[in-house]
Amino acid sequence: MARISAKERKLAETLADPVLWGQGYLRNRDGGQRVYWPHQAEDLLCPDKNIIHLDGRDVGKSVCITTDALHFAFTNRGCQGLVAAPHQGHLDTLIEEIEFQLDANPDLMVSVALTKYGKPKIHRKPYFRLEFTNGAILYFRPAGAYGDAFRSLHVDRVWVDEGAWLTERAWKALRQCLKSGGRLRIYSTPNGLRDTTYYRLTGSTQFRVFRWPSWLNPAWTQEREAELLEFYGGRDSAGWQHEVAGEHGKPSYGAFNIEHLNLCRQDVVEYQKVVVTGEELRGCATEEESHDRLEMLLNLMPRTGVFWIGGDLGYTNDPTEIVVFQEIELPERRIVKLVLRVRMEHVAYPHIAQTIALLDRYYTAAGIGVDNGGNGMAVVQELLTLDKYKDLALQGRLRGYDFGGMTTLAVRDGHQVRKRTKEFMTSLIAGALQRRQLVFPIDDLEIEDQFTTHTYTLHDGRIVYSKGNDHVIDAVRCAMLAREQSTLNQVSEETVSLVPLTTEPVFI
Repeated sequence: MARISAKERKLAETLADPVLWGQGYLRNRDGGQRVYWPHQAEDLLCPDKNIIHLDGRDVGKSVCITTDALHFAFTNRGCQGLVAAPHQGHLDTLIEEIEFQLDANPDLMVSVALTKYGKPKIHRKPYFRLEFTNGAILYFRPAGAYGDAFRSLHVDRVWVDEGAWLTERAWKALRQCLKSGGRLRIYSTPNGLRDTTYYRLTGSTQFRVFRWPSWLNPAWTQEREAELLEFYGGRDSAGWQHEVAGEHGKPSYGAFNIEHLNLCRQDVVEYQKVVVTGEELRGCATEEESHDRLEMLLNLMPRTGVFWIGGDLGYTNDPTEIVVFQEIELPERRIVKLVLRVRMEHVAYPHIAQTIALLDRYYTAAGIGVDNGGNGMAVVQELLTLDKYKDLALQGRLRGYDFGGMTTLAVRDGHQVRKRTKEFMTSLIAGALQRRQLVFPIDDLEIEDQFTTHTYTLHDGRIVYSKGNDHVIDAVRCAMLAREQSTLNQVSEETVSLVPLTTEPVFI
């Protein structure tokens, strides 16, 4: 019998161990050898058939998913695996990491099968798929609302990213595509929703549970802890419990109904999404130069009709989202359709003010609403007081809203009827979705991601909305309130309903 050489023995050990394999074949983004943190190594070496995570942010779960998926395909001849997530945006991060690793290591790229034309079998449409020379296949599929993309598959292993956000219908479809005896690995940041498959599985005896708070990241500092405590509002806040501590925490509920949202997502041919970065405005020495640069980047055409503009205006280091809706009268109902979304990154407030002014010059908005937090107050002040914007006559059309304030709905018996502004804004969106009066472009996946993952908790009888992944939502809130303001301005004696318009938990 032939003796096994030390080199062959070492290779066999490397192939059998995903941590050793990852350290040998994969690279960090700086080009250095991949090194795994202790909690990542524990996950990759776990032999349990079913595992599930409750993770904070920035703990390296994406590294674990991509390492395990690539190792599985590299070492299992003829097997098939599925990487699943609620939306395509979640998958894109994993796909980017997979492609980086293939480009960084020739041995990995050689393991990818070739077409008859000599090109790697990397399929990108309709969904991303990798085929390997050993017959293994990795599928990457978004769940969507119903899990339709899972139904044709029968795989040996499944990795789920952000499993807390999968709908119940998607879970059923996902479970049916996993072969008997297959392995299931679920990763997610908890969202506080209780009536979900993810929540139930975290308490199942059939699953090994991993709990990874954000402070397991070696880069965690006291400064980072203080920053997040201030952002989320303390350790007792739902945001801290879910996003940092990786705990179910306080019960949460979906702010918007997914069924209503899906019915309002349509093909919008004229829709544009524009991204403007501070880097693109660098070098503009005068206001005229920055105006011309912004006008070129926005690439607008003058439009006629009724338009509403909303903006969530972040600080320089935070993203700014500006949305433009067109109001259209249909035979059966009046709708507002999103036709433009501008995302600005690392852009100072004078340029944000210039952008809103440019939008108004092209669209002549019936109303413009922005949040008064962040840069909002400074932008509103510039637009209303500086001589260069006087010709726009924004007084009465431009309003800054304090999300923590109150909005007057009506006057009854000589007294103002008021409601918390952010709750009222949210009810305007939810009501418009329910009546199918709000139209979003179906191909903007960030909108889908934000609206389907936005939640609220109840604290001392008050609604507290989740923070972080909500910049587009806040811009839409402002646009909808600016539109509603046209009727609220003529407050009259009337009876109003003060029952908060909330929804059932997102996944029912």
